[in-house]
Amino acid sequence: MRLRRAVMLGSGLAFALLLLGLALTPVDRGVVVTLGAVFSGVVAAVVGAVVCLKAGRGNRLLRLAAVLIGAAMMVWAAGQFLIGYASSTGTPHYPTAGDKLSLVAAPLAVSGLVLAMRPTSLRTHWLRMLADALLLSSATAMLLWRVTLYPVLATDGFGVDAYIGLVTVLVEAYLCALLLLGWLRDLDLGLGLVLVGFVLYVAADQFTMLQAVQGHAWPVVAAALWCLAWPLIGEGFITFRPAMSDDDGRSSETRVAVATTLVGFTALVGALVHIAIRPTIDPVTVSLSILVVAAYALRELYGGIQRGRLLGVLTDQAMHDPLTGLGNRRAMQAGLARLAAEPAGAVLTLDLDGFKEVNDLLGHGLGDQLLVAVAERIRDAMPGNAEAYRVGGDEFVVLVPGEQECSTAVAEALLAGVRRATESLPEADVAGVSASVGVARWSQDDDESAHDAVRPRDPAERAALAILESGVALHAAKESGRDRVESYDGPVAARHRRGLDVERRLRIALAKGDLDVHYQPILALDTGRVVSVEALARWTDPVLGRVGPDEFIAVAERSALIGELGSYVLNRAVGDVRGLSEQYPDLRVAVNVSPIQLRAAAFADHVAVLVARHGLAPQRLVIEVTESLFVSDDGVGLRNLQRLRRRGIEVAIDDFGSGYSSLNYLSRLPASILKVDQVLTRSIAEDPRSLSVLRAVVELGRSLPMQVVAEGIETQEMHDIVRGFGQCLGQGWLYSAAVPLDQLPDAITAIQARETIATA
Repeated sequence: MRLRRAVMLGSGLAFALLLLGLALTPVDRGVVVTLGAVFSGVVAAVVGAVVCLKAGRGNRLLRLAAVLIGAAMMVWAAGQFLIGYASSTGTPHYPTAGDKLSLVAAPLAVSGLVLAMRPTSLRTHWLRMLADALLLSSATAMLLWRVTLYPVLATDGFGVDAYIGLVTVLVEAYLCALLLLGWLRDLDLGLGLVLVGFVLYVAADQFTMLQAVQGHAWPVVAAALWCLAWPLIGEGFITFRPAMSDDDGRSSETRVAVATTLVGFTALVGALVHIAIRPTIDPVTVSLSILVVAAYALRELYGGIQRGRLLGVLTDQAMHDPLTGLGNRRAMQAGLARLAAEPAGAVLTLDLDGFKEVNDLLGHGLGDQLLVAVAERIRDAMPGNAEAYRVGGDEFVVLVPGEQECSTAVAEALLAGVRRATESLPEADVAGVSASVGVARWSQDDDESAHDAVRPRDPAERAALAILESGVALHAAKESGRDRVESYDGPVAARHRRGLDVERRLRIALAKGDLDVHYQPILALDTGRVVSVEALARWTDPVLGRVGPDEFIAVAERSALIGELGSYVLNRAVGDVRGLSEQYPDLRVAVNVSPIQLRAAAFADHVAVLVARHGLAPQRLVIEVTESLFVSDDGVGLRNLQRLRRRGIEVAIDDFGSGYSSLNYLSRLPASILKVDQVLTRSIAEDPRSLSVLRAVVELGRSLPMQVVAEGIETQEMHDIVRGFGQCLGQGWLYSAAVPLDQLPDAITAIQARETIATA
């Protein structure tokens, strides 16, 4: 730092002494030239030495650039010393030996600047900037040549001085353009100082050249400007720090492009206007015109190459998974089209079992390592004509042309490959990661069967359908125990087709209102009176026949029909029980509600409107919810239940004890009824422990207080045991199965008559 201050101080002193000496001493031209050349040369040499010593520390590339820049300054200084010596011994004629030596500094300076700005190529394509600088400088040089240099240098023909002047203009214009674009790119203060200093240098140099060519006295102001320029250039280069920002460079590229276009276009138009005014064409103008066209062509060629590379990179990114390098879902669609052209083929869908646990327990970093290892094993297991894709977090698809034997072998190899991948990562192996594979095959020569007749015959559509079918087979593999291969044929295909048929017919039944609602009575065991009924959906389809509730409710949940089904049953149940009000004015109806219904924000309002529309007293409706609803509830369902209770509608916890039991639910749910699942009542007659558990649950419900309903009572012995607990409700086949509405009064009468006889 002290050395740099000394240089700046010395440069300022030299500048002051130069002006003072020239102002106070009447001197001739030779003395002026000598004095100015020596003073400016000394400043350039000292600054160049400091740059070599101080600039670029810690950066090997920038250090080399500093040496080149410093060497350029010292070479220029040597040229000035020669000019001063020549002036002291006579009257030199431009260009002197010193002028020619100074030109050697040009390639050194260009090389140094290029290297200095090269590290910022993370944000900008520096070769493009070099081409931009060439276009900008050639257009500017043409304007300068036509306006200022041509009238002076070409008066006596085109000699050596004219071409040296032209080369000087080109080099200095190129360096100015390069500095300007570099500063626009980085907006670095140090580079800005270099740019200002170099502009001062160029102004002095061009002015000196014009004065010398015309035989005028050497301009004193030029030496003063040089004494100012070199310290600015040196200080700027020492403080210059190439920007290594993570910015994508779009804003800096915009600044560079706008500057190149505006300045270059303005200079070129100015030159053309001058040519139009003075239509004299000289060899230099022609050469510069060719250079402008070549620079523009080079710039566009480089831009085209870069755009092509960028397009290739973007296409590759759009078609490949960045983590594993496999194709993505978009690429898979193209692969399916190719596979469809084959005589036969198979789609294999692979999914990792336990991958979520790896991410949750061991971290996403290890999860990514596992995915990369699995992808490598998939590549190893595939035949040469197969293609692999990663289409989800831990889901992969492999397309295999060929017959069944080939796809089966590949599927088994995939399983083995995943095992080896997990073994290579001991942490993932501890987590128990495995894989399941679903396989779907087709052949264009398959015999037409009843099922095949409705399958798409278009090869592309059939290949796309194979993706769905392989997913179904994958799901079956997971249900069958994981770490296995399952094919979409036989039972798997039959179950899938059955599910599709049930879904299709269920939609029609809901639209037409063809589903039935049956009612199973619930009685108070201490009085023998039926106090409530549970509404249960039943369905007999004209095509499928009788479909059990377990089957069509599961299909409704998978296909998002459960909300519509639940609303249908709720509406029917409220209307039916309201119709029985004369005969059974206090009879309640319990309706099961799915989590999907309950998590709808307007569910409570919908139920309230429904009850009001049918004219049913709110306390006669019971909304039954299962414990599993609240395992991952986000709060919406709980708020709906609270709103229902405030409106007087009862809430029951159904299937208590079926797997999610928690005392926490009983404390926070606004429920007034607790329905004990039949898994707790089924063995109370044979197992004393089951009996003790049921007694404890009944006592717990009574103490909250909540009404307790024991489900699944099928024998008289079970009835007597539960009745002995006191004030319990009972439900089960012993009393009645679920019956249609028109049979419900007879069922209630029979139950109450039986209980009356039993207690008499």
